Amino acid sequence: MSAKKKPQHRQPTKDQLEKELAQLRHALEISEESRTRLASDYANLERRIEQEKAEISQRAGAQWLAKLFPIMDNFYRAATHAPTISADGVLDEDELGRIHRYFVGLKQIEKQLEETLAQAGLTRIKTKGEHFDANLHEAISYEPSDLPAETIIDEVEGGWLLNDTVLKPAKVRVSKG
Repeated sequence: MSAKKKPQHRQPTKDQLEKELAQLRHALEISEESRTRLASDYANLERRIEQEKAEISQRAGAQWLAKLFPIMDNFYRAATHAPTISADGVLDEDELGRIHRYFVGLKQIEKQLEETLAQAGLTRIKTKGEHFDANLHEAISYEPSDLPAETIIDEVEGGWLLNDTVLKPAKVRVSKG
């Protein structure tokens, strides 16, 4: 058997090690610069996205508010045409007719407003005659009544839902039965 020679590993020279170290430092600098640039680009992207979201939200809000302008115009018109009552407090047929037409007009404006709000997903919570639901209603009183227990007698303040989420519970008076 012949003896195999062990391969000899040459020790790198000091110049080779310094050159390799310099190359590694340069590669590290490039990597650090790239990481810093990427972090900066990402932060700028996040800022730009947030700004665009705010602008979109603002435009959407403005478009929605613009739908309220005709309703507000109708309220202002109604206010300028409010009927007057004679000083003696006695109403003739003509005055009663004007008052009636005025309130019919106000109810039409109310309906127009509720329809516009419904387009945005906002709906009024049903109350009078409904069964009390603590998720939708806030009882301000429980009163004796001919109605069955837990039935809403009357609404004190309206409540509102936005796409089935309660924004404001309705304040109601509830029957004890």
